[in-house]
Amino acid sequence: MAEHDQVTSQVASRVTRSTQGKAPLSQKGSDILENVVNIVEGGKRGASPAQTPTPQSPLTPHKMSRVEESSLSNALQKLKLLSLTPKKTTKDTKIKKRQAGPPPSTQQQESETNIQEALNPAPTAKSRLKFTNFFPTRRSDRKSKADLLKEQTDSMEAALTAQDDTKLGIEVATMDNKGRGIKAVKDYSKGEFVVEYAGDLVDIKTAEDLEAKYSMDTSKGCYMYYFKYKGKQYCVDATSESGRYGRLLNHSRINPNCRTKVVMFDDTPRLILVAKQDILPGTELLFDYGDRSKESLRAHPWLSL
Repeated sequence: MAEHDQVTSQVASRVTRSTQGKAPLSQKGSDILENVVNIVEGGKRGASPAQTPTPQSPLTPHKMSRVEESSLSNALQKLKLLSLTPKKTTKDTKIKKRQAGPPPSTQQQESETNIQEALNPAPTAKSRLKFTNFFPTRRSDRKSKADLLKEQTDSMEAALTAQDDTKLGIEVATMDNKGRGIKAVKDYSKGEFVVEYAGDLVDIKTAEDLEAKYSMDTSKGCYMYYFKYKGKQYCVDATSESGRYGRLLNHSRINPNCRTKVVMFDDTPRLILVAKQDILPGTELLFDYGDRSKESLRAHPWLSL
């Protein structure tokens, strides 16, 4: 009976909207609303449902809407905290790890570091010092073999084109028991071009006819040189006086210091004389005529010398 009076006094002390002219809630509806609100507020504060709720005025529909607004705002705050970026799954992480390969071990990293230091050593004070910092250096004036060969080739082509032997470093001289001959007036290195054996290039048939004709005049002599090039026989007829010096070189079978050589110039084989050895100025230039026939040796015994 006492509990009933206490509840009755609490109900009597509640303030409802009936004081403002609105229809009050029934006792049962007020109790239901009060229980619902107490449960919600107790869950927020972390209070256990077993605790006895503090007596308060029954909630009106306006207060109920405030509770819904509070719940809605909490839900919106949670949505804001959520990231819209899709999370990386464990599967994607595993695939990237496989593609990247296993991480290098400490020993492997040290080995790579040592290799890089060996290939690119740090400059030291000693390494920056050079011999030229203390002593001036001179460039060598010696020419390479390629440069020397190019110079010789250019000089030979110029001589073959000019057809003038007065500037080749040789001169005409009178030799004892020989008549005219050629002397060097400059140094010649082994293999260097000396002079061309210039004359008319004729075929074998024409050469034989000319040789028979020249044999009829012993005072004139014969300056015909036969040679073979690429399987074909040629002859240079230098019998006529032309002012060229190559036809005036004398013969030596034992001590020649020049030799003949065939070169192609303007698609034509040309017969030239090159130094067989180093030649000093004032030396007579000699080459082997190559005539070994018995008839020639009987007629010209000097061919054997």
